[in-house]
Amino acid sequence: MEAIEVKSIEQFNQLKKDYARVAIDFKAVWCGPCKLISPIFKKLAQEQAEIVKADSTKAKDLVFVIVDVDELSELAQTYEITAMPTFKFLVNGNPVDELIGASKDLLKTK
Repeated sequence: MEAIEVKSIEQFNQLKKDYARVAIDFKAVWCGPCKLISPIFKKLAQEQAEIVKADSTKAKDLVFVIVDVDELSELAQTYEITAMPTFKFLVNGNPVDELIGASKDLLKTK
């Protein structure tokens, strides 16, 4: 599965319910560092899709989502996003980790 571009708070909330773990890329279209790290985030989503193909029991384990902070500013405020890119990692709907900035090496470790 590719990274899902979230278009509404309702869609985001449904994804949180449907998946045990959610990796979120909070970005903006005008953000230069966001443009640099976005392909890495999308590649990680594709790698997860390959894992699911090999083991279908992991289908609802992890989802990668992309949130444009200008389109969904309320969601960005809820997660206290103050810089882009910011990556948030949720387990069972609760934030457990974050990464602020476009460090591909750190992103791969999350």
